[in-house]
Amino acid sequence: MKKVIYLFLFVAIIFIGYSWYYFDQYHIEDNRTAIQSNFKEWINRDSESIEPDVIEVVQLDNTSSYIVLFQIQSSNIGYAHFIKGWNGNFKIDHSGHGTNIVSYKKIKTNKGMYGILVGKNPDLSIDHIKADLSYDDFDFTANVSTNEKFVRYKQLPNDIEKPFPADLTFYDKNGSVIELSDLLN
Repeated sequence: MKKVIYLFLFVAIIFIGYSWYYFDQYHIEDNRTAIQSNFKEWINRDSESIEPDVIEVVQLDNTSSYIVLFQIQSSNIGYAHFIKGWNGNFKIDHSGHGTNIVSYKKIKTNKGMYGILVGKNPDLSIDHIKADLSYDDFDFTANVSTNEKFVRYKQLPNDIEKPFPADLTFYDKNGSVIELSDLLN
């Protein structure tokens, strides 16, 4: 009988410890204010100089992954990968910033790999973007014609071996290629 009690206590302690660890990780509430303040604290964990302004929060299809699009004081665009836990709260997986136009990233979710495009569309001059994976025979096109700042994504096939990097081609509304140098001016 004592063995059963000890086993029960051991399992209860493990469960309580895991629950505490889990809730401590997934502590960001699902609202813009909590996302903004927690992300600012997270991105400045090594320094106190970045002021991120959350623009948009986008769920990747029906996954637990969300992309937070933000802009910093230098007008550069960035993204953060947030993961929603079963308690309904988020944790931050990783982030990146520094693009003035468009960047491509790969994001691993609980339902497979996704290719994401984040960036700016200066003067709405870009109609659509083609992302062509450099090492695999796969590409996708994203319409960005109506957004000055955007997140676009596509779930990648399971047989893709190298989902990064991708070659990006920008097109105007007439289907003509836009050179990156033209977008930066």
